[in-house]
Amino acid sequence: MPSRIATAVATCALSLGVLASGAGTAIAASSPAAGPAAGATSPRPAIDARAAAVDGCSYQVVRTDDSRYVHSVSGVFAGGVRELPVQKEDFVRFSDGWRVVTQVDACAGGRTQAPTALRVTGRLDNPDGYDSSVPRTIRSGDAKPAASSVIPKAPAVTSVDRLDAGTVRVNWKPAQGSPDLVALMETKPFYSSEVGIWHPYTFQRDVPGGATSADRKLERHPDIPASARAHSYWMRVVKGGFVSDLRTEKPVTIEP
Repeated sequence: MPSRIATAVATCALSLGVLASGAGTAIAASSPAAGPAAGATSPRPAIDARAAAVDGCSYQVVRTDDSRYVHSVSGVFAGGVRELPVQKEDFVRFSDGWRVVTQVDACAGGRTQAPTALRVTGRLDNPDGYDSSVPRTIRSGDAKPAASSVIPKAPAVTSVDRLDAGTVRVNWKPAQGSPDLVALMETKPFYSSEVGIWHPYTFQRDVPGGATSADRKLERHPDIPASARAHSYWMRVVKGGFVSDLRTEKPVTIEP
């Protein structure tokens, strides 16, 4: 999607409260040229990050975000530090605001050593567009991975039943382990009035505790292009500051 369209779409979504406060939550870092004053404590890291093992190779990093920066995740190993490839990444709404959840592969290239910590680095995406006082690089502290038991399990969608021409009922198994939040994820056509296009957009819809179904309306506008007509549904849960395994999400897709 051209950057002009992407910007307009994001602005429109923000105006609806879809992304809430997802961008710009990172704390400004000190200029790299200026060290801390004598006797002062070390400045707080510009990126707040926590990490957990999903399994023997995959690690989840939950972090704050500053949209001015392009972020990467590195693992700290006995032999040094190396950047880890991203398996999946998404914005997720927690009870206290939006975070970016990134899952990375520590076993890429046939490696088997587990990282002792994970670090997030943000590099200014368009340095020429910002004053020199804006840090070109921001970082998190070392996040020691929590055990895989902290990653919650999401219930599976069991069926999507048509109630009428414009409505479906999404059914899922009961959530286990008393998660903090259960969400029905829905991708459907979304109209951006600023650029005049329909495009697929994903919404996080929190569901009441104990609920195992929800009725959803289908978008059936005649101007929706064939490439954007499909509707998809899957479940996601949040518990203790971590999110269910993003790689295992298997959307159930239907045509309106």
